[in-house]
Amino acid sequence: MLFPVAAAFAALAVPLWLAWPTLPARVSAPAWHGHEMLFGYTLAVAAGFLVTRAARAAPWILLATWAAGRAAALFADRPLALLLGLSFPAVLFAFAAPPLLRGAKRWENRIVPAVVAGLFAADATWWIGALRLDADVQLRALLAGVDLFALLMLIVGGRALPAAVGGYLERQGIPRRDRIRRGYELPLAALIGGAGLLDGFGFGFGAGLLCSAAAVVTAARVIPWQLHRTLARPELWALALGYVWLVPGLLLKGIAQISGIVPVTHVLHGITVGALGTLTLVMMARTIVLQARRPLDRFRDIAAGALMITAAALLRLTAPLVPTKPEPLLWLAAAMWSAAFLLLFLRIVRTPRR
Repeated sequence: MLFPVAAAFAALAVPLWLAWPTLPARVSAPAWHGHEMLFGYTLAVAAGFLVTRAARAAPWILLATWAAGRAAALFADRPLALLLGLSFPAVLFAFAAPPLLRGAKRWENRIVPAVVAGLFAADATWWIGALRLDADVQLRALLAGVDLFALLMLIVGGRALPAAVGGYLERQGIPRRDRIRRGYELPLAALIGGAGLLDGFGFGFGAGLLCSAAAVVTAARVIPWQLHRTLARPELWALALGYVWLVPGLLLKGIAQISGIVPVTHVLHGITVGALGTLTLVMMARTIVLQARRPLDRFRDIAAGALMITAAALLRLTAPLVPTKPEPLLWLAAAMWSAAFLLLFLRIVRTPRR
């Protein structure tokens, strides 16, 4: 239920942000845009993956609280808005964390519920900043949220991608080289989790160092996966494309925070658009197809969407470098992004459910 809602919201929210330059005076447009793409779109996708075995009413409760949060974000300086806005991450934590913790027999399996708790704390910090009209607090909360979502991608994507690619290589008779399956997860959790804490408290330089180190570790983790051998399989290389975006995305964030040459908000789109957009698009499409027990060989529309999101990320990273009028690049990036998620929405509604 949440996947089509998230896809439609993603397709509409970015053009709305560009076409609506005068949001209500109490709402900061960049703060609204960043919050809604992280805690509106991405958290809805995460909920769709994490809440799978709850009561039948759970999807409806999640959907109702999600909708309340989206309305509340337009009036974020009011106390009632804070309660409505936090209802969705609170309900998500209540539904997702207990079963995840009960099934966690290894330390690595406790990372995901810890990330969900951290996202709730980051969102609460953003709402507190909105009540206080403190843009700096809101920015720190968003940076921490980006770190935590990056960690979620590193863990979940870092399990799904090598499993899918490794199975394909074995069927082709190609020996696998990924001998270390989960050995990278705790180091990455320490690096990105630490960056999230430092970003939350405003220590950008330290967070940048940790993100840069995480980019190097992620690159070392990816090399043995032999992703270059997946170019004939769109359902694999599209997934790989999103994961690989984490390396330049984390590195750009780290360099920006260490050097201070460019504002970190200018380079976050490597993570938020390139990695997060591509991975969520492809993972939702794969899940819908597999749940319908359909083959993954007809994946060209989603692969095209993944390329559109990569183009959107490159355009979004380039736009701040244009000295005069970046608006055409922003609109082109928005068009690419929205077209990709419209393709996903069509794929979801046209795929029969079992």
